[in-house]
Amino acid sequence: MNSPDSSKLSRAGKPETRELIHGAIGSARVTAFGVSNVAPSGAVVGGLVILLGYAGFAAPLVVLIAFVASLCCAASIAEFARRLPSAGSLYTYNSRGLGGTGGFLTGWMMVFAYALYVPAGIALTSAYASQLLADGLHVNVGGGPLFVVILASVAGVAYLGIGTSSWVDLALVAGEVAVIAALAISILVKVGPVHYSAAVLWPASSPNGQVTDLTNALIYGITAFAGFETAAALGEEARNARRSIPASTIGIVIVTGLFYVLVVCAETFGMGRHDILSLARQRNPLGYLAGRYWSPSAMWVIDLVVVLTGLGFVTAAVNAIIRVLFAMGRERVLPPSLARLSRRRTPAVAIGCVAVLALALGLPLTYAYGGARTFRYFAGAAGLSVVLIYLAVNLSAIRAFRTGFRAEFRVWRHLVIPAAAAVFFLFPLWGILHPRSWALTDLLPFTALGWLGLGFIAAGVLRARRPARFEALGRVFLPADDSHRLPHDIECGREPTESPSPG
Repeated sequence: MNSPDSSKLSRAGKPETRELIHGAIGSARVTAFGVSNVAPSGAVVGGLVILLGYAGFAAPLVVLIAFVASLCCAASIAEFARRLPSAGSLYTYNSRGLGGTGGFLTGWMMVFAYALYVPAGIALTSAYASQLLADGLHVNVGGGPLFVVILASVAGVAYLGIGTSSWVDLALVAGEVAVIAALAISILVKVGPVHYSAAVLWPASSPNGQVTDLTNALIYGITAFAGFETAAALGEEARNARRSIPASTIGIVIVTGLFYVLVVCAETFGMGRHDILSLARQRNPLGYLAGRYWSPSAMWVIDLVVVLTGLGFVTAAVNAIIRVLFAMGRERVLPPSLARLSRRRTPAVAIGCVAVLALALGLPLTYAYGGARTFRYFAGAAGLSVVLIYLAVNLSAIRAFRTGFRAEFRVWRHLVIPAAAAVFFLFPLWGILHPRSWALTDLLPFTALGWLGLGFIAAGVLRARRPARFEALGRVFLPADDSHRLPHDIECGREPTESPSPG
């Protein structure tokens, strides 16, 4: 695959490549990459605890709704991934389904969300790492210095390439999920079926028995699944991408969904209907359960798991955002230097930009408010972006398969499922836009609307100055083979305007 600049010569006289390494990783590591970006263990400690506070004993119902919504959305993304494997992922998909403006705004909002998730993940990881060092080794290290160390480590791993990063993700995610799943199973076994209750599936089991309890909780349920779409960012580097990326995208949602259902059922049945809200008020809810159902001495294990989860999440999040920046730089809607690759064919300039941005945003807040509050602020601000992106990609799937891919249109796959997903995502959107209070944490998501407004202005400027380039967004992706490319495209270093049939 070539970009318009692929024929340029470097100073050394060799062709300057603008391609990532094709076929670098298999489907297992693609799945691990996506699961690490979801960070299920971190979501259990963070977002799902907030969900418990809203939904109470009805938390399993909310998780199941979020599970179904995410699965429908994953199916829409998988349909695109089969035809448009690209590092730009949803940015590329929506460029084809919603046009240049829709695609640009998708990439614009993805950059916003991922740019906040990176310092958020580092802040939370540094807080738990500090606690782990204090409890386990009696060494006091503040969150600030640990923030810098973690950021440098993650940036270094990203520079080494997706092969190294994906191995790190695979090792970390396997360990963290195994430990928490073992704790959940222990709780369910000790509690016994006599304490299981179907009331967890009734909306009236929420604290106030109101639908707003569920819509507010659903915001955090959807956020808990956020990140499954990042597997699509490896569309140019995965082996057999047209099959492995769709399968991994759906597999990520299934794995994390089953894990969440297991854990949230263990929490609700383990605490009981009347004590479930007290769990949400614990400083370390999983540590509390580990101390209660395993042993008080086992609480450090949970701290270690959260640290490992955070490292895996940040590693995956950095790799996701640098590939979106790379794709947008390659198509020159962001500075072209973002598409510059290192000798290891990793987006070196993009890595540097993300590291500087994470340091500038996250370090001051971590010093001022601590890692946990910093995570809550950044994650809350990113929530609206995630919902809007998911809503857009489902609408894009409907339009794309009614126009550009019309010959492949199937009612169930390309209309019913995307439409159902879009309806599901309207509920958390309503919860975000109509919060139960107007506290700072409830207002933070509205910063995304300001960023979206700037995106409309930037899109208007780009469309006016570079109309041809703007209309060509989403045209660079991994073809099935070069025989599908027209001679003029090969000569000019361009991809064909339509993807080849996936066969």
